[in-house]
Amino acid sequence: MPSQDPASGRRVHRAQSGYTLAEIMMVVLLVGLLAGIAIPALQKARRTARTNRAKADLRALDQAIAQLAFDTGQYPGGLPAVGSGDTETWDLTGGAGGLTENDGRFQSWRGPYIKSVPQDPWGAAYFFDPDYRVDGIMRPAVGSFGPNGLGPNLYDADDVYLTVD
Repeated sequence: MPSQDPASGRRVHRAQSGYTLAEIMMVVLLVGLLAGIAIPALQKARRTARTNRAKADLRALDQAIAQLAFDTGQYPGGLPAVGSGDTETWDLTGGAGGLTENDGRFQSWRGPYIKSVPQDPWGAAYFFDPDYRVDGIMRPAVGSFGPNGLGPNLYDADDVYLTVD
């Protein structure tokens, strides 16, 4: 709205402050561009963090399994620690796993060997496989079926595992 200049008595138009449509569009474009860069990086960081958590869990489970085998001569599921066969334990919680409790199949059990068996970062149970194929060799392993959860006995590249020695 025009106002009058007190010194000259003339009408003066003052510029209104604000942003043009082009400026607003440029800001929206920049925010979208930054989000397009940040979101994939955040997703990658989350995947890496979950995989690292699974690896840490597997190291703790490996130690617990080693102690179970030392005390009882058996792996989870009651399998002999030497020449253990091919029967997998798909869920290490409970007595069948032998890590937190004994369902009666473990002689000389001195556990619990771990406070609790966590779920993997993708919400599934960790497994013990006495004949997991690693580089063409069957080895005992503790693992997770990874982000896609594909298993049992359907191992693929996203599995996270640790061989039990």
